[in-house]
Amino acid sequence: MHPLNPFLRAFFRSTLPSQCLPVNHHILLVPTTESLFQGRDRETTAPYADLAVSEEFLSSHVIRVPGGIPPGTTSKDGANIRESKGKAKQYNTLNGRTVVVKDTYVYSNKGFKSLTQAQLLTDALFCPDMPEAQQWLVYYISRPLVGSYDPVRIIPATIKTAAQRAADKPKPITPSASDVKKKEIASFTELLTAFPLIARQLQNGLDRTLKEFAAQFEGPVPNKSSRAPSVSSQRSNYSSTSLEDSLASLRSSVSGSDNSNRLSSLTIEPEEDTMRFALESATTAAIDLFQGVDRQQLSLLGATTDLSGPVVERMIERHVAEQLHEFILFPRICNIRRSEDLELEHRLRKMANIDVAQVGIPIEDGMRGKRDMAIRIDRAVGMFKKMGVASSPQEMIEVLLDTAKTVTATPTTNVGKPGVRPDGAAEKPSIAMTINADALVSMLLIVVIRSSVRHLHARLSYMRHFVFIDDVDSGEMGYVLSTFEAVLVYLSQDSDALRIAARKNARLWKATRNGNTTELRNMLQPDAPWIADGQVIEEAPSFDESFRDQDDSSLSSRLTNLNLEREQQLSMPNGNFAAIGGSLAHVFPFQKPPTPPPEASQPKRKRVTMASFRSASVSSGYSSPSRSRSKSIDSTVSTFSTGDSSLDKISQSQGLGGDSILMMAIENGQLASLEYLLSLDQYFPIEFVLEDCNNEGVTLLVAAVQGDDKNLTSFLLNHIIRNAPSDNTLRAYFVRQDSKGRSFAHYLFNQPHLMETVGEMLPWQLKDKNGQTPLFALCRSYDHQEYRWMVETALTLATNTQPDQEPLHLADHIDNKGNTLLHIVNDPHLTAWLLRHCDSDVNAANDKRFTPLMMASKYGRLDLVRTFFGDARVDLQVKDIRGLTAVELAKDDEVRNRIDDLVLLSTRPAADGRITSVVRSFFVEDATVRLVLKSGGPNPNGTITVTTCRRSVADFEHLAKWLSIEQPASWIPTHFNLTSPFLIPSKPSRAVLRDTQLRLDAFLQCLLTHSTFSTHEMVWEFFLVPDIDPAMLADRAKHKAEIRVENVRDDYDPIIDTREVESFVSHAKEQLRGVSHAVKTLIRRTNAQRMLNSDLYDARLLNNTGVATLQFLPRKYLIAFERYTKALAPPESDPLANFYYSLHSIANSSTAVLVALGRPTSLIGSMNQARRNIERALGSLSRQSRWTPNIGLFDETRRSIAAEAEEKATKAQGELDSLGSELRYTQQTVAAELAGWQEQHVKFGRRMLKDLAKGMVVKEKARLESMKRALRELQR
Repeated sequence: MHPLNPFLRAFFRSTLPSQCLPVNHHILLVPTTESLFQGRDRETTAPYADLAVSEEFLSSHVIRVPGGIPPGTTSKDGANIRESKGKAKQYNTLNGRTVVVKDTYVYSNKGFKSLTQAQLLTDALFCPDMPEAQQWLVYYISRPLVGSYDPVRIIPATIKTAAQRAADKPKPITPSASDVKKKEIASFTELLTAFPLIARQLQNGLDRTLKEFAAQFEGPVPNKSSRAPSVSSQRSNYSSTSLEDSLASLRSSVSGSDNSNRLSSLTIEPEEDTMRFALESATTAAIDLFQGVDRQQLSLLGATTDLSGPVVERMIERHVAEQLHEFILFPRICNIRRSEDLELEHRLRKMANIDVAQVGIPIEDGMRGKRDMAIRIDRAVGMFKKMGVASSPQEMIEVLLDTAKTVTATPTTNVGKPGVRPDGAAEKPSIAMTINADALVSMLLIVVIRSSVRHLHARLSYMRHFVFIDDVDSGEMGYVLSTFEAVLVYLSQDSDALRIAARKNARLWKATRNGNTTELRNMLQPDAPWIADGQVIEEAPSFDESFRDQDDSSLSSRLTNLNLEREQQLSMPNGNFAAIGGSLAHVFPFQKPPTPPPEASQPKRKRVTMASFRSASVSSGYSSPSRSRSKSIDSTVSTFSTGDSSLDKISQSQGLGGDSILMMAIENGQLASLEYLLSLDQYFPIEFVLEDCNNEGVTLLVAAVQGDDKNLTSFLLNHIIRNAPSDNTLRAYFVRQDSKGRSFAHYLFNQPHLMETVGEMLPWQLKDKNGQTPLFALCRSYDHQEYRWMVETALTLATNTQPDQEPLHLADHIDNKGNTLLHIVNDPHLTAWLLRHCDSDVNAANDKRFTPLMMASKYGRLDLVRTFFGDARVDLQVKDIRGLTAVELAKDDEVRNRIDDLVLLSTRPAADGRITSVVRSFFVEDATVRLVLKSGGPNPNGTITVTTCRRSVADFEHLAKWLSIEQPASWIPTHFNLTSPFLIPSKPSRAVLRDTQLRLDAFLQCLLTHSTFSTHEMVWEFFLVPDIDPAMLADRAKHKAEIRVENVRDDYDPIIDTREVESFVSHAKEQLRGVSHAVKTLIRRTNAQRMLNSDLYDARLLNNTGVATLQFLPRKYLIAFERYTKALAPPESDPLANFYYSLHSIANSSTAVLVALGRPTSLIGSMNQARRNIERALGSLSRQSRWTPNIGLFDETRRSIAAEAEEKATKAQGELDSLGSELRYTQQTVAAELAGWQEQHVKFGRRMLKDLAKGMVVKEKARLESMKRALRELQR
């Protein structure tokens, strides 16, 4: 049967193989089956499966290696090969073209119409299905080298929507300017880099403008620390207003009855106004400079980018601000606003412990809604902190906008699966929320408190007064800036209630963390005096004492005497808020304000005109009113005194990480505090306990089990079990996951004794974000003191909780990297238990293609390696993604040597108990192959003594040569004919390496079972003596051959009549030819079966590609198809492959015996020639006596001729006698060895068939289990 791959099928049907002689000097570059079936030529649109039939295509993928030596190297120069391994090699193809091979890529070169490249994927030895077929070295490449490869995608059979049909409409063929890929320019610096001619024209002018600005503000920054702040900081009489009232007053000032009007109390200082005017002048000058750039360059800029005039104006403005920000602008503004910022920072430090629920944010869905809000605020805090490193006012505005968008966005707090919350509960569908301005104010308030960003007043002034191009008084920017300004005014003026609530929270949290139950009892009583008394400011010291600029008394007296009356004017926004993209349109339902009165004066701004790309629509669409600094927000905020600090809110307050006071007690190991708090059912009912978790989704029980206090964990667990409404509630609580997707069971390695209590209720198959189950996490706790007991208990519980009551399915415990429990367990006893009692794929590979055996070898776990070797299902020859086996991945030479010993001991011993085998082969840097020979002899005490030798292929060839010299009559398989694995030095063939090892091992086993050579000293020296001297062995072999010839002449009578020998040889040859023909036929059929198995697997892979496009199929069907395909994959240590090489060994030995049987025939022919020589000599003597005249003159001549004839006859007779003795010796040797070969042939054949049957049973059992796993996936 022909192979599935179109290239191989067409190649071996053509006449090209007859042109590739010798075969081992040619390489086939075969495109993968998938690339041929799922690709086409872009130029001809012909499928590559059809193109692969042409002789041009076939011969272009066959490369010649003359002499079997790679280009640029010599056969004896190993160092040259080593040095040139990484260099590009040029090879000729069969049709005269050239390809270049470098590293693992092959490039088409001379003779090809188009230059393409393909990756060298894997190598293999391919034997076609034909008589007397030879093995071809095949390198599979990722794509063909001929033509322009275009992959053909399978279009899913689905009905397209109208939008998809519109998107699929063919585009017009006529090219337009919009079709040209344009450069993406994000900043003015990138613009100058992309257009160096523009940069060259602007550089001097820009430098001069910046230097002029810097010259205006040279000298030290003036000290403005005694300047009166711009907002009122006088303490108000807070005797009647609650925290909610004060926040409501703040919100009403921001979102009054007319949402379009904004009041601002922020005024520009003289110094700021001076800098603002100078910066505006510098920006205008920079724009003028850009306007004067060469028009051709501006046209080029417009043609190659999407930039417009206003966009470039903004870039220039931002660029100028960035250049002046760090050393001039921002330090001076910070100094001007220093007193306000110092006061605000001091207040913010005292509000650090405020809770989300205490700033007036409307919260729905109880604790879950509060947690979602806290997570959203945490993300916004992280975003707002970027303002501290912003380098321009424009960037600060962007950060502020991003913060507002983040804080108002619907949170996505899943754990890797849609619709799942960190606690494992189902999340509500994400909908477009409408958040009003009240909520935005409160959210932004707590974001500012928690972010710890400094110089907030300076940053507000910076954003308000130093942005000229964009309109910061209306739209999205104006709204967010007004809200931010309102928040700062509130924090600076009326935040006493927040500080009171934060101080109370800090006091309660401190008592909880310290385990002060007495104070807890005093604080959590319903009639506690500290709750009723609002004057808490004097009760405890400040929570943060890091404020050291000036003492509190001087600051209070200074702030009390400040007069902060400000002129208040209405802010008239110039348009709807839903401006740029409408990204904040859901925050507040803005209405278009009434038409404002025309402004008195509106100064013109500089505009950039860029020749061809300045569009009227863009330029005319950009017009905004002049920057007016008289706009302000209403700063008349109601005075207040006490905040709403009820026990309900304070008892359920949470820290910055969302830790409740229950969580604080647990994390600090305060059992007494926890016992008291849980006794307060009115504040902490079981519903609250079950819902309570921090922002990371960590529940109380998870936090407890991560600690070391077993008593605290047991108390909490007993409390939950005792008060839980039902078992289903308990199971649901144990299923809850944190932000990492881990549940309570994932952390049991800290306190594994809890498995005895609730092990039956735990979700053992629940996976976290890394795909790890609780059982997986326990198996990874290698350094645990009770590791074995812990894992054994977990394995038992996980098995018992499986619904099907079958052995534990390890396929349910695979992480996202493909690791199974066999990959991670490092205890031999547990590994043996998993192999024996679980449903496991022992050869499962992770994402790096590492099997469990490879992992054990890589990390030097010899006990685990020994355990894996004891399982017949383990494939020792599986390769990783780089083509390395387990022994090649070993940690060091010691581990590698131990694995070699295990390979040796897994080999069947000889009759005397000795085990000898070629256990490993490897590449050497001098471009040769080394083979590791090991031999183990049993000792009386039951141990085995192992000797190790390293031999090259040449050593085996020399051994065969020397043995044939010593024993010419004996049969010996000398037909090596091995292909060099270094035909492509950058990627040596590991398939050839493996083939060489198996063939030479078979050769060695033949010698060890040989009736003559099994006891030969040279054979034993070959695998027992590490260092051998080839020259000495060659001399000894020649000397022994000479001695043998003399002994044969002396000890064996010559055979006179050869008819009996001829009859014996003829009969033996006839019988052996039948055996040899049968073996070769079986080899061909075995090879065909191996090819069918490989093609079936390739066909399944192609089928999976098509099945994956069926969008209506549930995912479990796709997983089942993948598992079924994996079950069909032929293993590396395939029993059929071992059977194939065993048959090859029989074929080689039978061929060697046939060659040995040909020696008597050759000797008989030599004897017949000797007889003819004798007859010829005697005949010449008789003819001479008959015809020579009896004259005395010829007597001397006659005597000399007669003597010569007698001498020839005597020599020929001696040669005949010698040949006759050699024939008798050869006959006896061949007959004896033939009998021994027949006996060994029967034993070897039976053992070979037994090994095949055993291997196939193991293989098919493993395949059946894999199919069951695929079927089980469908039954989920």
